[in-house]
Amino acid sequence: MALLFWDASALVKRYFVEVGSETVDALIDNSLPHALATTPWGYAETYSVLLRRLNSGAIDLPAFTTAATALQAEVVSGPNFGLLSISDAMVFASTGIMRQHNLNATDAAILALLLDYTQLLPSGRSGCVVIAADRRLLRAADAEGLKTVDPEALADADVPAFLASL
Repeated sequence: MALLFWDASALVKRYFVEVGSETVDALIDNSLPHALATTPWGYAETYSVLLRRLNSGAIDLPAFTTAATALQAEVVSGPNFGLLSISDAMVFASTGIMRQHNLNATDAAILALLLDYTQLLPSGRSGCVVIAADRRLLRAADAEGLKTVDPEALADADVPAFLASL
């Protein structure tokens, strides 16, 4: 079993149709026996992207309400997602990751969290898959030995084989 960690850049594709949405749906819908996780910040950032879509006119209020409700139901209230918290210690530790990989503060803190968390996994770093459309985060996670997948680069038809390979 692997941990499929969702960055907001990929998770938002579940609730707003764009390139990679079909792959995201396939990854989530076929994820068992793997675990799904994000952070409370990932949830908030996904909500923020949806709100920006509303404010820009890309979606109307009923579509926003439906998407935001689905996000909360699936990620916060649903049984399939776990929420991993970023501690203050991880935030302070992330400054070295920022410098090493040229990441923003949130992405560096996420990477610090995952590097710490994977020490608890029986398969270590190879037991964690970072799912993101943020190429800088994907590059840094890969450099740190985490598996990565970009839903904009993986065809939805290839998801079952990908998940079986974990």
